[in-house]
Amino acid sequence: MKHSLIRRLILAICLLPAAAGLLTAQETDRVVLTFLHYNDFHSQNLPTSISKTDSTGAKISVSVGGSAVLKATIDRERALHPGAILLHAGDDFQGTPVSSVTKGASQIELLELIQPDVMTLGNHEFDYGAANLRRLLPLVTFPVVSANLWDKTTGAPFVPRYRMLEREGLRIGVIGLAPMELKTLSLRENVKDLDVLDAAMVVRQTAAELRKNFGAEVIVVLSHMGVENDTALARGVPGIDAIVGGHSHTPLFKPIRINDTWVAQAGAKGRWLGRLQLTYDRMKKMVVSGYGTLIETVGRNVTPDPVVAARVRELEAKVDSGFAEVIGTLENDWTRSNGPRESNIGNWQADALRAHAQTDIGLQNSGGIRKDLAAGPVTLRDMWEISPFGNEVVVFSVSGAQLLTMFELQGAKEREFCQVSGVSYSYDRTQPAGTALTLRVDGKPVEPSRMYRVATNSFVGGHLHDFFNLPEADIPVTALMPAVSDRDVFIEAVRAQKRVRSAVEGRITIIGVESK
Repeated sequence: MKHSLIRRLILAICLLPAAAGLLTAQETDRVVLTFLHYNDFHSQNLPTSISKTDSTGAKISVSVGGSAVLKATIDRERALHPGAILLHAGDDFQGTPVSSVTKGASQIELLELIQPDVMTLGNHEFDYGAANLRRLLPLVTFPVVSANLWDKTTGAPFVPRYRMLEREGLRIGVIGLAPMELKTLSLRENVKDLDVLDAAMVVRQTAAELRKNFGAEVIVVLSHMGVENDTALARGVPGIDAIVGGHSHTPLFKPIRINDTWVAQAGAKGRWLGRLQLTYDRMKKMVVSGYGTLIETVGRNVTPDPVVAARVRELEAKVDSGFAEVIGTLENDWTRSNGPRESNIGNWQADALRAHAQTDIGLQNSGGIRKDLAAGPVTLRDMWEISPFGNEVVVFSVSGAQLLTMFELQGAKEREFCQVSGVSYSYDRTQPAGTALTLRVDGKPVEPSRMYRVATNSFVGGHLHDFFNLPEADIPVTALMPAVSDRDVFIEAVRAQKRVRSAVEGRITIIGVESK
């Protein structure tokens, strides 16, 4: 018995090196790919302050984001994860005055300093027109990709469809996607020469091409379609290892796993940097696991990149003259609506448009209001950040019957929702169509045969079918003369009122929508 036990011990000792070698081989067969990502930066080049609760429960103000802090956070993560791939999911343009004044050139300069490994295009990259973007893109040395944007003027993709990268001996294909609704998200004139191809179709085709022609082992879709569309794409198209997204401004603190696809997104305005890690098994030839998190870009945690910080100061100095001017005082917070609801800032803007144009009705799309504002001094910069697009004020006329149709659709909408002036309505989503709407203009029932004049901005005026299901060919939309931007109307209204107070007044009642 003793000799038998000794023999077993000797055998076990002899087998230890082999077992250790097997473990090492298994570990070697697996490699971790790290993707850093951000999206919807919206030219937030300066840090912003947010309110947080500290460990004692007290409210504190914390500085987050800004180009220099974001760059420092990226560099720190790159040092911790050598070979990390930095992805930008679009919408770096639009949001602060510097982007509007320079037509995006400020952002191109800063992106060139940050150097993403791959970027895709969002809808706001087209806010200053496709021709402007064509002029700026050659100035960057990093790849910008989009597989579903077709340029009708050249008969070719607007930018390259994909980028092949290599890390840890693995070939990685990154496919770009622009939003399918680009033509409703942008002024039509800005994207008139572009077609947006079906996202699922181009991903299937491009992924197959990358595998066949380049031996791609990992497929990543860099999407500006929103988390809802990204998850639908993951369900509908097998073989995508990860979708790194933007557009919906969703902070996914953990990626969503759909079948074998990991979906990630990092909020907006540089508050978070995403880190997605995929483990690839060389023997199985597939991604076997994923992990993701969001890293808050807190200014006190890093030393801001000095080169980027200096360039931000120079750019801001060029456009900041006069933007600090206080033009009035806000007596209560301006707060945007979340979903199909009335907001006090929306009421105020719609009132300002109607008063300026002297129309029966004023309409302001909720999506065009880009910032809340706390009570206190109102500066020109605030007004530019609230209304960065500078759309023209336009007017059109509709019959009372068409007005009923318009708000029948508005009451059922989640997106393309408008704030109103001169109108009050109730829409009951629990009732059948045709019986759900009660609408008044200036407190009176709508007269179906009467014509009503409406003031709005040129974005809404250019998308009457999308917002209201109106026949655009039959309804002339004219710019107010002399021409004026909606932002200038709002600025002059603040100057005139001096002290501004606005409220939710019950202009819009949607029954059957969860309160938030």
